Amino acid sequence: MKIKYKKISASTLVVSLCIIYILIALLPYVGSVYVSTKTREAFSIDNFFGHYESPERVMLLEDPQYSFFHRIHLISNAQARITFSSFAIDGGASADIMVGAFLNAADRGVNISIINNAVIGQMPLKYRDVLTVHENIDVYLFNRFNFFRPRDLNSALHDKYMVVDNTFMILGGRNISDKYFAPYGFTDRLSLDREVLVYNTDLAFLGSIAGVLDYFNSKIASGHASLNSRIRRTGDLEAEKAHFISLYLEYKESVASYDFDYLLNTIGVNRITLITNPIGTIKNDSAVAYNLMRIAENSSVVIAQSPYVAFTRRNLAVLNDIAGGRNFILSTNSLASTPNLPSFSNYYVNRRRILDTGMTIYEFQSTQAQLHAKTYLFNGRLTAIGSFNLNERSVRSDTESMLIIDSEAFHHIMLEAINRQVLQSLRLNADNSYDLNSHVEVAHVSFGKRVLYTISGHLLRPLRFMF
Repeated sequence: MKIKYKKISASTLVVSLCIIYILIALLPYVGSVYVSTKTREAFSIDNFFGHYESPERVMLLEDPQYSFFHRIHLISNAQARITFSSFAIDGGASADIMVGAFLNAADRGVNISIINNAVIGQMPLKYRDVLTVHENIDVYLFNRFNFFRPRDLNSALHDKYMVVDNTFMILGGRNISDKYFAPYGFTDRLSLDREVLVYNTDLAFLGSIAGVLDYFNSKIASGHASLNSRIRRTGDLEAEKAHFISLYLEYKESVASYDFDYLLNTIGVNRITLITNPIGTIKNDSAVAYNLMRIAENSSVVIAQSPYVAFTRRNLAVLNDIAGGRNFILSTNSLASTPNLPSFSNYYVNRRRILDTGMTIYEFQSTQAQLHAKTYLFNGRLTAIGSFNLNERSVRSDTESMLIIDSEAFHHIMLEAINRQVLQSLRLNADNSYDLNSHVEVAHVSFGKRVLYTISGHLLRPLRFMF
């Protein structure tokens, strides 16, 4: 008897290979969150408190244009070195000016190192090429696409910081895009974010700024970051460079006062502690999440602000343990304010489970802006600010950095900033309705958006670890 083999069509073969490839890419991230013995043993709540004033001082950067001013101001006054990291760098007026500021500083002899995520959020070629050709600028790309390493695809560089001359640092949640800085004439949806500016008054002091620089150097040495050396476009790069510098100089001249006393306008703190996820491209030791969780366990009052809360059922159980018995308040987006379908849809269909943890949730009511800040307050004294979202990507796969600041005064400033946004929010009830008040209107959401986010939330549930 002759056995007949059924032929497999080319399209079926391609689809099958694609499915296999995707499974290989995703399987390393499936399963429980991993916390190493080293991370567990290193934790002590005492690590985050200081007993005297640190040489490092801080200032909150909340307003979009104010934050942009300080970025450009620090770059303009840099003397020796700038170290810069961003998840996303989009084209636009803000990025044009910032690239011009970098080029102008490099022309003055300042050495600049830039690291950017290599796939999602990669800076446009017009920036990358003109920066790469400058002898004083090194551009690194984190986790370039490698077809033969599919497991690396789900990992991203998510840190956002800039260090100038070992003296100043801006660290927080802002990417480089007009929606974070609201340049003149900007009319699209704003991303409301915040950062902390750190001023080190003693260059011999090895504090949070020194820690961030060590962290940056570890990324470069990790093997996951590669120096960009290839110019991918033809054209007059010198003319483009002159154009960007001219935009920067126009902005600089337009600022009413370019003098700023950082000693006078910053406040003293007891201590600033840097916490980061390990640098890797597969499921990581969840160091940032573990430290924040343990700090919360040692606190009776926790106030969290995150754009979305996208957790697996197992991590929701952890959140339940933390929120239970504590005054735990969450400030986040509403369906009206968010543009993030994958992450927010997970939250949208799981809001009752999150409310069941015992936390109080306030949802921001706006169709013109979204919350993008990542801030966590503990017991009236500790403030955590940086890039860490309450989602699975931040917990298990992306590089993340947070500063834990011990200061009652700064905690109060941060609390006022969050409260200003809570005053534009409505409290969520157990039945997913809002606790209405006369001061805040429920922002309009179209029927189509409700349906889309509901369906997506259920369909994407098996892939929650990716968002």
